[in-house]
Amino acid sequence: LIPTGTRLRCAVWRGARNCRRALLPADMEPPPEVRFRRALERLGPTFIKLGQILSTRPDVIPEQYAREFAKLQDKVKPLTPGTAEKLVEAELGRPIEEIFKKFDEKPLAAASLAQVHRAVKRNNQAVAVKVRRPGIEKTIREDINILIYLAFLLEQYVPSARKFRPGRMVAEFADWTMRELDFELEGANIERFRQDFAEEPGVVIPAVDWKLTTKGVLTTDLLEGIKVDDLAALKRARIDTKKLAVIGLRAGFRMVFLDGFFHADPHPGNMAALPPSKDAAGEGETGPRLGLYDFGMVGTLSEKIRYELVSCFLAFADKDIEKYVGHILDLADSLEGADVGGFEQDARAILTGVLYKPMEKKRIGAAFYQVILSGARHSVPFSRELLLVGKTLITLENTGLNLYPDVDLADELQPFLTQVFKREFSPAKLAKDASNTAFDALYLMKHIPDETRLLLDRLAKGEVGVRIDLQELYDLKAEFDRQNDVRVLAVLAAALFLGSALVVRYDLAAGIGGFTLAKAGFAIALLLLIWVFFLIRKQPR
Repeated sequence: LIPTGTRLRCAVWRGARNCRRALLPADMEPPPEVRFRRALERLGPTFIKLGQILSTRPDVIPEQYAREFAKLQDKVKPLTPGTAEKLVEAELGRPIEEIFKKFDEKPLAAASLAQVHRAVKRNNQAVAVKVRRPGIEKTIREDINILIYLAFLLEQYVPSARKFRPGRMVAEFADWTMRELDFELEGANIERFRQDFAEEPGVVIPAVDWKLTTKGVLTTDLLEGIKVDDLAALKRARIDTKKLAVIGLRAGFRMVFLDGFFHADPHPGNMAALPPSKDAAGEGETGPRLGLYDFGMVGTLSEKIRYELVSCFLAFADKDIEKYVGHILDLADSLEGADVGGFEQDARAILTGVLYKPMEKKRIGAAFYQVILSGARHSVPFSRELLLVGKTLITLENTGLNLYPDVDLADELQPFLTQVFKREFSPAKLAKDASNTAFDALYLMKHIPDETRLLLDRLAKGEVGVRIDLQELYDLKAEFDRQNDVRVLAVLAAALFLGSALVVRYDLAAGIGGFTLAKAGFAIALLLLIWVFFLIRKQPR
């Protein structure tokens, strides 16, 4: 991997004390996190995706690495001209001329997993065609196998890495990446978002053309607008940035607190400002619209987690730090072995530093994210979904403040928290929940007497036992065997040492080839003591 020119410079500097001077001056050498990012880029699409996923887990890797990995761009060279067209034909089973009136050879965007082309259908409708790269699924599966093996090695030989559960992380990454490769699943995500935002005229989700969509090709409406971070272009187009910022924030709050289904990667590149449209009467304009796309990465929240989040942010609005911390702890995966007191102290400090700042500096999403991250320092683990929620809220918060610095985040959040309460406690929702659980309750009521009688019969017959985890017994037996080995070897070493001392005491010179029994005994005793030392140092698995 070292270029020829670099090796020649090293040869010239062979007499130097440190060959690094030939490679790069010490004050110009990139830090480890930068070199790590570059290595991931060289390793290819799977490792780029891994770095992007790790950038969302600053609770697992150091924050400077997470920030650096966030810079990973999976922009790669586009496919050779004509390749995308052949892939579309193979997926859809028809010549491309029959499908599209026009298909742009140059892609709109090229990433490591897929690239997007602009096309025009036979009815003159402009669409975006996302094409999966050839052979990418095979490459990713092979790389995932490598990552699984590396995770196994970490768990087997690096005890300090076990608390981060690298095997589970690789499994999550594999599941996430393989889902991104299934464009039919992404199409289903888009349809769900379209349904959730059907009554929101300010948010535009592209429609999926299912006749031109397969696992390897995704065809949607083309959203042609201005990137939300291009403030100069927005100003030239006379887009109301305040209204646009409010639309984005409300969209994020709706996804998290009302729907429990959110865009997990809403960076400015996946959002576009669209021109106003006519109202329902076809007369006035509705104002600026926000277009969202690229729904390969989404997050889901269970009803329980969503309720806890709502309670958490209500406590934030009421400046009730104790309740906020209590709801956050309820969201933790586990509190076994956690430093709960230290976590609570950190959380209170973070919240106090945010709640009592001027309104323009109250960063609601940032405070939540910092509290979640502080859990890693105190062994309070949170799910990946919560970290994604925090990152999503921060991204939308930053985008909104960039568009309009004076936007009031708390004012925009409050209506959604109130709406959640109204919806969840509405008679229609309660009636629906009752009807959904009616048959479960009926089944339970019918079978409680039989189940109770069966349990009492088993208790009377002594058939109720305790389930034992055999693996734990095997581990316990292995530890007992190790301790017995230590004891036996220690006694044997002591006996040899004392015996050799007696031989020396009585000046017995018997031996073989000039090597006396005393010397042999001392040598063997020393070896046994070293062995005992390493057995004692060895930690049980």
